[in-house]
Amino acid sequence: MRSLSDMEIRQFLEEDAHTAKMATVAPDGHPHVVPVWYIVDGDELIVTIMSTSAKGRHLARDPRVAITVDDERPPCAFVTLRGIATLEHRPADLLLWTTRIARRYVPDDVARLGPRNAEIDDMIVRIRITRAIGYAEVTA
Repeated sequence: MRSLSDMEIRQFLEEDAHTAKMATVAPDGHPHVVPVWYIVDGDELIVTIMSTSAKGRHLARDPRVAITVDDERPPCAFVTLRGIATLEHRPADLLLWTTRIARRYVPDDVARLGPRNAEIDDMIVRIRITRAIGYAEVTA
């Protein structure tokens, strides 16, 4: 197993279309983990969510998040992040973001999923990464 450099972490996050697992903090302090689609934008991760979802309510109360993105195919790799979320409720560019994210995961269906996700999700979450670690060749 070897540690990933900051550049390798960024490359890992940008390559392939791995679903991230995002943890938020519930009111009673327990972690709440959900799969999310994301894109990297500069030094931030961008996720769209429903403001009424558990993760939306949690982030409105406590902006701390933990995220992991992994590649389960041997030799396996993963990145774990901590960050602070900033919420943008119904921004004018919501459709742009849902379309960019859909293009990453389902390029053949982006024309349908970008607008559909903009109808379902009403919030952009910008996650400023405060800590990042990653490992590759986990099973080597």
